[in-house]
Amino acid sequence: MKADLSAYISFAGQARQALTYYREALGGELDIETFAAWEVPAEPGHEQDVLYGVLRTSDGFVLRATDRPLSEAPVQVGSAVALCLNGQERERLIACWKGLSRNAQVAEPLEETPWGDLNGVLVDPFGLRWIFNIGASE
Repeated sequence: MKADLSAYISFAGQARQALTYYREALGGELDIETFAAWEVPAEPGHEQDVLYGVLRTSDGFVLRATDRPLSEAPVQVGSAVALCLNGQERERLIACWKGLSRNAQVAEPLEETPWGDLNGVLVDPFGLRWIFNIGASE
């Protein structure tokens, strides 16, 4: 398997909902493995939580996610990390913006900059910050 670098996001019982939301927004194939499927011990009532989930799109986007066990430190959504979609595939990235904007808080609308790029920032329903930079067509 070719090496890749991707975001691996921890959730508190919302990984399945988040990955489904991202698949609807970005497209792609979703694979979800539960604690129960791999016979990994889980707290009662959390056997169907996501042990490992991955979303892969045909154009190379990869997001991984898990539900952090209750026995570990709680998940805290912070402002130190953001997910960035950057490129010149204007139509594709605008479609991603529209999909991720659903039920999201738009911090900075997707607007053209003086140099011609489109920039915008949103916070999705799961508290993750997304930064968009869509390069001007050449």
